[in-house]
Amino acid sequence: MIRGRCPICGKRFETASIDAWPSFPFCSDRCKLIDLGRWIDGDYLIPGPESPAEENPADEREEAD
Repeated sequence: MIRGRCPICGKRFETASIDAWPSFPFCSDRCKLIDLGRWIDGDYLIPGPESPAEENPADEREEAD
């Protein structure tokens, strides 16, 4: 028996296997889509080294004028 808690809404659930719960680890497709939307919107960040500032070619053209 697998017991868990949805990382989005906190609802508790239990299932016999992961295959029996297609939305695992979420309680529903709705919570699964909410999580996907948060990733797409950039709400979740994975920590890592800062990347160097990228130069914008348009800025270089304006400075040359």
